[in-house]
Amino acid sequence: MNSHLDKDMQYSFYLNSLRKRKRFSPWLRKDKVKDLECVKQYYGYSNDKASQALKILNKEQLDFIKQRLETGGTK
Repeated sequence: MNSHLDKDMQYSFYLNSLRKRKRFSPWLRKDKVKDLECVKQYYGYSNDKASQALKILNKEQLDFIKQRLETGGTK
């Protein structure tokens, strides 16, 4: 609105008008994909390749991969 003002005046305005504890927001975290680790272990893919493969694979294929990776025993 007042872009014609000096940079120092703009800085002083923001410094004095914003409250100290509300200046920063927390970092966003990535969503965890539950089938990503199975695909990574089965195919030996990296995170990027496994996420691309998850888009292609259907439910039956994911169930087959989980069945092959199941070692049994207590978890």
